[in-house]
Amino acid sequence: MAVFTTEGIILKTQNIGEADRVCTIYSPGKGKIRAVAKGARRPKSRFISSTQVFAYGDFQIFSGKSLDGISQAQLKEAFPRLHDDLIKLAYAGYIVELIDKMVGEGAGDQIVFNMLLAYMRVLSETHDPQLVTVAFEIKIATVLGYRPRLGSCSQCGKKRLGPGIFFSPESGGVVCKECSSNEFGLSRVSRGALRLLEALLMAEFAKIERIKANRETRREIEKLIRTHLGYRLNQRLRSLDFLDAVINAP
Repeated sequence: MAVFTTEGIILKTQNIGEADRVCTIYSPGKGKIRAVAKGARRPKSRFISSTQVFAYGDFQIFSGKSLDGISQAQLKEAFPRLHDDLIKLAYAGYIVELIDKMVGEGAGDQIVFNMLLAYMRVLSETHDPQLVTVAFEIKIATVLGYRPRLGSCSQCGKKRLGPGIFFSPESGGVVCKECSSNEFGLSRVSRGALRLLEALLMAEFAKIERIKANRETRREIEKLIRTHLGYRLNQRLRSLDFLDAVINAP
């Protein structure tokens, strides 16, 4: 029976049987791992805190016939403030689903792991979860090879874009006015939004709160990056419905 130990962050869980819990863990070396923690839902289980969504810890995994198992788990951080704040919970839920959809089993990446861990830590403390989340979205898109083209036209390559700028999900970036007639489904984008996205891409997570942006520009970049990621994934994530409901609640 093969056994290995890895640090990881729990992306999602699923209850099975009377007391067991299947965890999807993102590991920097192994990518996504699905493993069952026997009895994790029992009140006195040693796994009860270490197998919650968002938990960061060290996990000892053993191979099974149909599903791997967790034999030991040492919790490092539980991020309780994410669970206590509904808005932060919604943002964190969206990001872990995004990671779950964008990475595969065996596709571990230390940079992606470090970025996810940094995001969780900053999100727990920030007063601006919206900008922190958009920053993560454009950073993770860049790391995984899906960075949107923002500095020049995605069709003709022209850098002087002129007064009319559009964003094309199909082309994966901005399109100048002259090329915009060649595509459908474009949305107009402002220079301010492009500058803000570039600033978020370059900024450290801990310094994102220093960046100022009005409500209109925030909505613009949020729509742009999620349209871009949604096109790459070819689906709308279910967690976005919950996030929208929480953000737009009266």
